[in-house]
Amino acid sequence: MQTALSRLATDPNAFRTGWPTVPTVYDRDAADLQLLATRQAAREILADPDIRPYSYGMVRSGVLTAERASADHPTDTLVCNGLHESYPPIVAFCKDLARQLGHPITGNLYLTPAGEAQGFGWHWDCHNVLIAQTEGAKLWRIFRPTFTDPLEHRHHNWSRIGFAPEDKERFEATDPDYEFNLTAGQVLFIPRGWVHAGRTGPDQHSLHLTFGVQLLTEHWALQKLLEAGGESVELRGALPPNLAGADFEALAEHLRSTLVKWVTDQSAEELGAKLRSAQRMSIYHGTPQ
Repeated sequence: MQTALSRLATDPNAFRTGWPTVPTVYDRDAADLQLLATRQAAREILADPDIRPYSYGMVRSGVLTAERASADHPTDTLVCNGLHESYPPIVAFCKDLARQLGHPITGNLYLTPAGEAQGFGWHWDCHNVLIAQTEGAKLWRIFRPTFTDPLEHRHHNWSRIGFAPEDKERFEATDPDYEFNLTAGQVLFIPRGWVHAGRTGPDQHSLHLTFGVQLLTEHWALQKLLEAGGESVELRGALPPNLAGADFEALAEHLRSTLVKWVTDQSAEELGAKLRSAQRMSIYHGTPQ
């Protein structure tokens, strides 16, 4: 029986040994990927409120338009976010993929018309993505990161940090580090932080699914350990009432030594169990918890 990962990656076992460090294309089965989504499926998703996702609409050049959501729009890209929560084939697929990778998985659909249309301009994702092309084709141009290993959106979203003027000029005037014309049945892995943009050709529309690997990072793990510190009387101590006039350098040294002592006193077994529980909860909810 095929697993979700085997439907996306050529060698699932090799994929699980470590994240690919550069954009990588896998040749898979177009007919199999079309079991997950087609243009007709997109029409049905929009028509049925029971499977319609929480967020959907039409986008052109990165801007949400006022056009009515349609799977047959001549110029705008249909975006359906959150299918991992609403559309049964994608729900089951994302759950299986999450079990195999150990990280939460989201599933979005993007349907772009022919005519060199573009839904989004240059951007990066704060998570790894697997782009599964189910119909048509899309040309992807990809540049190396301008910001290394961005964390989730509230920290390092590309629209918050932005691009330097010289980066924008480079994206438009130079050859990309990678370029792929993704066709039906192919899957493109893009590591987080890599700058990319895609557009259709003059004659073919594009329908692809983006499976977002919502990475559980070392930063996430340390946050979980700090939350566990709430069980420590020392770490629950209140800061003084004259905090505005406090010596913050001395406070930082005190907190550092208190934290080091608390962590040193904990057993790896106990801390590991807390991390394991948090990882399972993240998989269950579909987002880092």
